Amino acid sequence: MLSVLFSLGQSIKGDILPFKTDSDKTLPGYYCNGKKIPLIVNDNKVCVSIPTEDKQTTERFFKNVKVLDIISDEIFDIAVIHRLEFEKLTSSESWKEHSKSVISTPSYRTSDNSEVFSTPYINVQLKKEQDLDILTLYAEKYGLKIIKNVPSMPLWYILAVTPDCNMNPLECANELYESGQFAESLADLAFNNYICSNDPMFNQQWGLQNNEYPDIDISVSSAWNYATGKNIKIAILDSGVDKNHIDLAPNISNLIYDTETSSSQSVIWGDHGTHCAGIAAAVKDNDIQIAGVAPDATIIPISNSLSITANNALKLADGINWAYQHGADIISNSWISLDNPAINQAINNAFIYGRNGKGCIIVFASGNQYSSSVNYPANCNDTILAVGAISKTGTRADFSNYGTKLDIVAPGEFVPTTYPNNLTGLESGTSIACPHVAGVAALILERNSELTVTQVNSIIQRNAKKLSGVNFNVTKPDGTWNIEYGYGLVRAYESVVDTPSDVYIQNETITGTRLFSAGSIYVGRDVTDTKPYGDVILGQGDITLKADYIEIKNSTTVPLGTTLTIEN
Repeated sequence: MLSVLFSLGQSIKGDILPFKTDSDKTLPGYYCNGKKIPLIVNDNKVCVSIPTEDKQTTERFFKNVKVLDIISDEIFDIAVIHRLEFEKLTSSESWKEHSKSVISTPSYRTSDNSEVFSTPYINVQLKKEQDLDILTLYAEKYGLKIIKNVPSMPLWYILAVTPDCNMNPLECANELYESGQFAESLADLAFNNYICSNDPMFNQQWGLQNNEYPDIDISVSSAWNYATGKNIKIAILDSGVDKNHIDLAPNISNLIYDTETSSSQSVIWGDHGTHCAGIAAAVKDNDIQIAGVAPDATIIPISNSLSITANNALKLADGINWAYQHGADIISNSWISLDNPAINQAINNAFIYGRNGKGCIIVFASGNQYSSSVNYPANCNDTILAVGAISKTGTRADFSNYGTKLDIVAPGEFVPTTYPNNLTGLESGTSIACPHVAGVAALILERNSELTVTQVNSIIQRNAKKLSGVNFNVTKPDGTWNIEYGYGLVRAYESVVDTPSDVYIQNETITGTRLFSAGSIYVGRDVTDTKPYGDVILGQGDITLKADYIEIKNSTTVPLGTTLTIEN
């Protein structure tokens, strides 16, 4: 769901503020307590701000670009988009006449690779109250608009750049500070305040947050703001999972199955299954070891010896059948086999009957044979998500099988994960890449459990990152594709925000809220629908509710002067 706020505010008119990257500065950064904190320019993204009252421009703009992030504000509608997409749109002749109120500002990274986005604002602290006249003079000189001061901190003022300002907010704020006239002056830098994880090994999990090679990760930290896999069941069909492991135990299901004995007992035939379970759903924020991609998902251990044993193909098929019959939403498979009709039938059954007919999401490793063809069973059914492995630099792992049946890639070299007996270690292989994708599927299903398997697959594939230097030269239903990388690197945040989900609104006043990509919207309705409906007021202004299904209860009031539009 994408929410863009349309609140009342003051407009700033003029031409587009040029995008500047501080490339002429030896040390981009901002001043704090007399010290300059360094920043790194991120040329890939730009922050775009449009006055909220200019609804026509906002609507036209957001129809033509893919929004990566929304920054909440009352005066501007502020969005983060790809810089090249911004430049392509705003350079067209048809757009220029509509762009009078659009302001663009840079994106940066901190020294630890955290993303920060420069809004149109500058925050200035006066040395004394009488210095407001000085601030007014500097505002006129630099083309700034004084918005307001902060009541609880009367010496602090919020200013906004206008198109008359020939510098970006960071440059302008630094010049104000360097003038010596003000106690503090710094650009307003928006960032995600959510702490990704307090798990001690999280900073080593480059697949989740790559501090060495930014953007070569699955963007899961941002996705956790929206979903963590709660109430979604991931079956790990593998060598067994250590159900007593300190970083897994809270997420282990009571449903456990061993294909070798056809019984519900916990068997560990090797370390491999515990490795895969940790990648998919290790507990997060418990101050222990690592974090899984879907840290609140439920792990269903289904064990198989994965060794040379009699009738093993039938046992693996039995494991798949048992998984969908016992409510698994996702089946993660980091193993290969010889072609076998029983396995084919089990996979087909899971797609047809799993999740009450919506189909289980089935993820398979592509194989580690240094081969240009994807292994069986990953290659036996086009509805399977076949996953290859990449390194932390974004290149295909040399062992990772690829070919025409490859769908996507995920982190798979030297990845920290769980070992039996409360241990951890580094693992490599498409076996490790596979549960990354299973975890992302769990995040998507938490957002909308009514999606079919093909819908989930499509969300994952169309939101994959196109890796730098790779020629995605084949066009497929979900975008461009490459024989070694599939649709690209799986991305959790992009997939999650692209997932249509139900929205419940209760006990609040909505003013000018536009909701995109919602499955259903329930206004004035309790989330569980078991308590009294919450009172909702649709405040004055133009309000649009957009979803496949919208239900407005009697406890909703629409004041005089409100224009309410219902779209589906």
